[in-house]
Amino acid sequence: MRQHVRPANLVTSVSLTLGFLALLVVPHRVGLATTLVLLAAGLDGLDGALARRSGGDHTFGAQLDSLADLVCFCVVPAFTLHHAVVSGPSAPAVLAPCAVVVAGAWRLARFPLVQQQGHFVGLPTPVAGGLIMLLVLWAPVVVALLGAVVLSALMVSSIRFPTVLAAATTVRPGHRAHALRRRFGRRPALVPRVLARARRRRLQRPIVHQGRAYGRAGQVLNTLRRGGRRRRGRP
Repeated sequence: MRQHVRPANLVTSVSLTLGFLALLVVPHRVGLATTLVLLAAGLDGLDGALARRSGGDHTFGAQLDSLADLVCFCVVPAFTLHHAVVSGPSAPAVLAPCAVVVAGAWRLARFPLVQQQGHFVGLPTPVAGGLIMLLVLWAPVVVALLGAVVLSALMVSSIRFPTVLAAATTVRPGHRAHALRRRFGRRPALVPRVLARARRRRLQRPIVHQGRAYGRAGQVLNTLRRGGRRRRGRP
């Protein structure tokens, strides 16, 4: 197990611990449980960044992250929702939490099969779990139940949700272009379009006009022509 002791896996373990602590304090302090779930959501983004920076094989880390997400953002919100409506109708108090757990499990099982760069397929479980906790804390019981059902449907849907980096690039492309290129080794979507536009403008200039060459392509063409004349003039 020593080869799996990495910063990303340690952060994921802390997130899993926060989820278990939130499960323990749900019957007594829902507000504290909500805070712990939101902290776990923040750590979930941190461990992903650490894993991408370290490189190597992340199979163990991916499985551990899925288990932590299932506990923190599916089981804890479902139990909190059930605890909030335990005095109400029995059917909604059971079916809505079950929908959250099952939809979250399906979402996590599908993630490695449909993951795409720049966006998520289906609502991420940290977002859904955090929203359910906030609904239980601040909204009426009926609104929390309906919101949990809608969020469960979004988790198993095929709707594309942009990542944080993709959304930041879309909002402020000029400030994020260099950072993303240095981090991921590729240009954002805006940079190739700007370069292609400048290239088209450069190519639209006349290459040769009245014996003068314009641009790099014209200089190369003029050099080739001079060389051909010299070769033809030799005996």
